[in-house]
Amino acid sequence: MQRLDSIVGGVLFGLIAFIGIGSTWFFGAWETWWFWPFVSCIFLTTACYGVRLMLSAFLGTRRLNLSTLVYSIALAWLPFLVYALIRAIQADVPMDAERSFLLKLTPFLLGLIAATGIPEARHRTLLALIMINLGLLGVYGIANHLLAGNATVLWVPGFPQYQSGYARATGSYFCPDHFSGLMELALAMAMALLLVRSSTRVQRVLALGLVGIALFGIILSRSRGGGIVAGIVVAAALVLCTMSWPRKARWIMRGLGLATLTVAISSFALFGGHYVKRFKEYPWTTLQHSDRYQMSAAALRAWKTAPWIGVGPGMHSSLWPHFAPSADGDRVTGRWPTFPNNQYHSFEAHNDWAQLLEEYGLIGLGLFLLAVGTVLAGLFRRWRRWAFIQASCPDCIQSTAWVLPGMLLAALAMAIHSIGDFNLQLPGTTWLMGILAGLAVAIARLTPPFRAGQSNKSVENRQAP
Repeated sequence: MQRLDSIVGGVLFGLIAFIGIGSTWFFGAWETWWFWPFVSCIFLTTACYGVRLMLSAFLGTRRLNLSTLVYSIALAWLPFLVYALIRAIQADVPMDAERSFLLKLTPFLLGLIAATGIPEARHRTLLALIMINLGLLGVYGIANHLLAGNATVLWVPGFPQYQSGYARATGSYFCPDHFSGLMELALAMAMALLLVRSSTRVQRVLALGLVGIALFGIILSRSRGGGIVAGIVVAAALVLCTMSWPRKARWIMRGLGLATLTVAISSFALFGGHYVKRFKEYPWTTLQHSDRYQMSAAALRAWKTAPWIGVGPGMHSSLWPHFAPSADGDRVTGRWPTFPNNQYHSFEAHNDWAQLLEEYGLIGLGLFLLAVGTVLAGLFRRWRRWAFIQASCPDCIQSTAWVLPGMLLAALAMAIHSIGDFNLQLPGTTWLMGILAGLAVAIARLTPPFRAGQSNKSVENRQAP
């Protein structure tokens, strides 16, 4: 039994690593012919996890990374997943509804398995593989832009509209904004590794390199949302990650960091070239004329027809022709709407939050925020406690503590960028976030139950209640 459990644990590690790394290279698994093979791998991973759970009848559950945080997260996610499944069954577009539901279910499964199913000894290896992969993704995106002009995305021809006017890096994703979203995850994790007190000198050097790659990738993508998010993530990291330093050092780092950020933003505004020009050309003063504003407005018009339960998962694209025109038109008097929006079709609302509200209603949005909030609140409480202890006892915290603030920063990045895009509907991105969240939850189980001055060994050996 023990040998079988060890084999299954190794298979779980391999599958999780393949999904988290491979999906980001296969165009984010966006297209159906890439989406379903990876979903099949996730189901196979879940089956292997089920085997480990069944072996618990003979081997016990102590070998699994179970904690009250895991149980509370699972209980918080269950109502939303049940609700989403019921609404998906009721939807009039079965295939779109199925995909919408799977995009909610699969990251949760990956997070749960990463948190409790992977042997603890392999956590650092998986983290190292993910960080290296994020760096390689950034290097590929930069090289493909500078050397090949993004003519292809890997072996497939790219979309020429992203290179007209402003050449924009696409990386392994077809859309520059989605590539930027991936680099924002890299920036969030790298900033955490760079700034937390428990990091070694080698880790800081590697993290600084990844920060440079991520920022350069975002700049070359010329994503306006990515630029805004990058500034917010860096500022938030200076506050969140420096909590683990003594008070004097903490405020010195924050002051120097904010001054550097201010100088960088000012220099960028003066000498940013095409990127700054692209910022200026956006209709900031007349947002209602932009297509993204109109797509969000149409999603909200559709939501008002079923405010509590929404119009149904996957229904945005199907209902677009009906709700695309602005509401000031009048068929009886022959008055055309101010914005007919009949020159294009919106397959996604380019606003994850508006589309979630439109398709799942207030009930669905509330349950989703409760589920995500439970994860983030649990990680923040653990990190705050760890940071307080580490500020006076730098050797008391394990070296993987940086994953907790890194995940909090990654969630902040995706939450903000998703106001103007649909990064959270990219399977590869959501799967990677699910795995990182699971690893953060697994690491958070070793919450220090002591005051500064107690032995480090007691921290590593005692599990969180």
